[in-house]
Amino acid sequence: MAEKKEYKEAVLETIGATPEAIISGSLNDEIKSRMLAVIETEAPIKESLLFKRVINSLSLKKVGSRILPVFDSISSSLPVRITEDSDGERVFHKETEDDCYRPTPDSAVRYSYQIPEEEAAACLRAILEKHGKTMTKKELKKIFRDEMGYQKMGASVDNLFNAAAKHDGIKRTGNGRFTV
Repeated sequence: MAEKKEYKEAVLETIGATPEAIISGSLNDEIKSRMLAVIETEAPIKESLLFKRVINSLSLKKVGSRILPVFDSISSSLPVRITEDSDGERVFHKETEDDCYRPTPDSAVRYSYQIPEEEAAACLRAILEKHGKTMTKKELKKIFRDEMGYQKMGASVDNLFNAAAKHDGIKRTGNGRFTV
């Protein structure tokens, strides 16, 4: 059964790095260890959020076109399971993961487009299992929004809901209602 857990953001010590140091490869081991630390704390985690957490810990704002190939190469060699969301973005997993969802607290920054679809699908399964009945899309969306910690159902939350609703374990009845 899918369950609700607390979302914890990885805490990385901030160090000063330059794009040139990253591109030269002198920080590859440091970048790899930071990626693994973030995955261990936040997995499953989308590639964009993983890269953002690591680049910010290196005192830089974004992974630009010169740094991206370095991060791609390092992340591809990590000893973790990697899957893809329906939008083609890679998702990194630690070895053992529970079937859970983690609402983002006000103290953390994790936008709906940064949440893996499988985590959102776990939320839908938990809602349907808890209520023990079929639900209309409107009912399910409202509870999903609240469970994931969002104030309103904007386009990106709606996109996350729709992608999650297509996952295994979420079924539609003949009259369009949702069930597990």
